Amino acid sequence: MSDIDESFIPSPPSDFYETEPDEAPPLQVRVRVRHEADAQIPLRAVRYSSRKKRWAQTSNCARGVREPLPSTVRLVTWNLDFAAPDRMKRLLAALSYIQQHVLDCRTTNERPEPCCILLQEIHESVFAQILNAEWVRRCFIVVPASVDKWPDQAKYGNVTLVSRTIPVVNVFTIAFSNSKMKRNAIFVDIKLSVPAHEDEPRLSGGIITLRVANTHLESLLEGAAARPRQLKLVAAALRGRGISGGIVAGDMNAISPTDETIVDAAGLYDAWEGDEEEEGFTWGYQTHEQLPPGRLDKVLTTSQEGFIVDQPERIGIGEVIGRGKWVSDHYGLVTRVHIMRED
Repeated sequence: MSDIDESFIPSPPSDFYETEPDEAPPLQVRVRVRHEADAQIPLRAVRYSSRKKRWAQTSNCARGVREPLPSTVRLVTWNLDFAAPDRMKRLLAALSYIQQHVLDCRTTNERPEPCCILLQEIHESVFAQILNAEWVRRCFIVVPASVDKWPDQAKYGNVTLVSRTIPVVNVFTIAFSNSKMKRNAIFVDIKLSVPAHEDEPRLSGGIITLRVANTHLESLLEGAAARPRQLKLVAAALRGRGISGGIVAGDMNAISPTDETIVDAAGLYDAWEGDEEEEGFTWGYQTHEQLPPGRLDKVLTTSQEGFIVDQPERIGIGEVIGRGKWVSDHYGLVTRVHIMRED
């Protein structure tokens, strides 16, 4: 079943009609389709129509783009722990935290600055809550459209939100064939402006396409053998005709000695340049696991020609939904991407 020609209405949670009485009824749940191993499978993002009161697929084109487009983008990544209790409360708390404390939108009516939010470990039972969130409906497009676009039999997965102020012109996914944990990467191509020189009358110095990947590499010590190939697949997909550069962020599960070399081996660069490695640790403080803390979550780039990525900062430290109930066992990361002129 192709993802290109489908119209889409998300499957609602059981209490959906108590809060959205005018929403159209859901289409029949689609069956996940098996694809060629490690292939780039095209997807469509979805956008909420307040007029039609439904989510609909975007066109994956840049028609009607008006300059100047953004030249800087905030990038947020956060693993939200599918296994801990209170999944719905924790997801809603995480979205509220990102909205208010990371992107400084005090109400759901406030539009964020241009941004991409990359979430990992979203359980299938709470996926629809992202689509139901008023702030998300007003301000973002969402990828994927539904959980059946995750790898076959996956119970949790990655979700990418892109603010509506950024044109999205291509979306695809790669399901890792060597993953026993049903892991994948989601890619979005976004259009951004090259800043015009201050002496130039033009609105921008041109438009470029940046590819942003959201991934969750294989977990645990036994996943060490799978992670190098998974990251190489992502790195190769970040490069393509017409793509000016690429960024991948997410949970890299860097817990083995071999993980210290896979970034270089994939031809990528780590945006973290801290003097003290521990200052970048994103996991190990809000968990009951008996593994040492580490910098599991990362922001990686292709060679930064034409763009710069700021040093990532940790978010979500100590965030709870109740006594001893952390929003996630991971800290998130936030950074800013700047498109640069050649000069």
